[in-house]
Amino acid sequence: MKKKEFNPEILIDNVFSILTKIQSNPEKFENIFTELFEEDFQIQLNEINQLKNGLLKGLIISVKDLFDVKGYKTRGGSKFLNPDICLKDAECISLIRTAGGLLIGHTNMTELAYSGLGINPHYGTPLNPIYKGAIPGGSTSGGAVSISLDISDITIGTDTGGSTRIPAAFTGITGFKPTQDVISRKGVLVLSSSLDSVGLMAKNVELCRLGYEVMKNKTNIKKTNLYDKEANLIIPTNFGFEDIEPQIKSSFDTAKQKLAENGFNVVEIHVPALDLYKKVPLWQFAAVESQTEYFEAYNDKKNLMDPNILRRMDRANDVLAVEYNLLLNIREKLIKEFNNFLKNNFLLLPTVTIYPPLLEDCKDEPYYDEVNLISLRNTTLANYMNGCSISLPYSNDDKPIGIMLNGTTKNDEKLLGISAKVETVLSK
Repeated sequence: MKKKEFNPEILIDNVFSILTKIQSNPEKFENIFTELFEEDFQIQLNEINQLKNGLLKGLIISVKDLFDVKGYKTRGGSKFLNPDICLKDAECISLIRTAGGLLIGHTNMTELAYSGLGINPHYGTPLNPIYKGAIPGGSTSGGAVSISLDISDITIGTDTGGSTRIPAAFTGITGFKPTQDVISRKGVLVLSSSLDSVGLMAKNVELCRLGYEVMKNKTNIKKTNLYDKEANLIIPTNFGFEDIEPQIKSSFDTAKQKLAENGFNVVEIHVPALDLYKKVPLWQFAAVESQTEYFEAYNDKKNLMDPNILRRMDRANDVLAVEYNLLLNIREKLIKEFNNFLKNNFLLLPTVTIYPPLLEDCKDEPYYDEVNLISLRNTTLANYMNGCSISLPYSNDDKPIGIMLNGTTKNDEKLLGISAKVETVLSK
């Protein structure tokens, strides 16, 4: 895909056309943004116009409300934080700005990014543009909807257990989670220091790649060929299909068949590391680390927190120090075992095994917990294994699902290369 040429007049028209759409049709566009960077637009446009080069020149970028943006407050989708206006951008956002991306606004999200559903009682929940009355997925909910509705070209988010890939699967777009330390998290609010990654979403792999190229740490990646024709796409026989809805299984099987018919080496085998992985209490990472990060607020401002998020932080009180340290030790061993097994191959899985639930149904606490757990089940694997992962949209029956590819630690470049090939086949 050829990147569109930069034209300052067209960019100005696009930005103000978007603002007009948002203001004239609030029901369709409500709750996507927590704030727009309107005061900054003309300054940004002038700076972009002066750039001679820039991978993102002419592209509109939305930013999850976890990232510091100079001149604005970072609220993390919360009411309990009382932040000052940021004096500088988060490191990765500064790189976006330098590359010519126009920052349009902070997007809505689950409070502190602590859920895969995207529901926010403080700023409202953006509705799914594809599935009427359904949640958008989270935690990067507003970002996904901004792409699906063509407000943004790229959205920058975080991914702790699937927060770019779940909403991508639920809204019919592409979501990419790089290896954790490939993109700087400096200037980004923390949920889980062990599992947080900076990720991004767009309509296709090429736009995700452009954003990744701009933000990545150039010294912290593998130098590999972009696509290895000998790579296997491995479907685990012991993971990834629990609680799967029949239509999603049917669509996944059709996608699998298309890939095999188009020359991909698709194999179904048992993956030993996943047997132990399924027994790991993954919830302990975010519970312990988020309560640690926001300990003062957790004790003093509980009345201002989303009850669904507060319940998750409460669980840290049941974790012993020994348990948590054992959790860290087991993870190191499993990452090594998993990487040694997968090598330069890729796992192939459905991103999420259910369609997006209705927002109204999620008001029931047990149901919320159940669908949140199911939504996160497949995606969290890449965060735990410190790998890279991408969700690609695929539709066999006008109901898009996510097809997920997982790669080993720092195999991001190769994952993007093979994903572009898979994307071409799935879009036929």
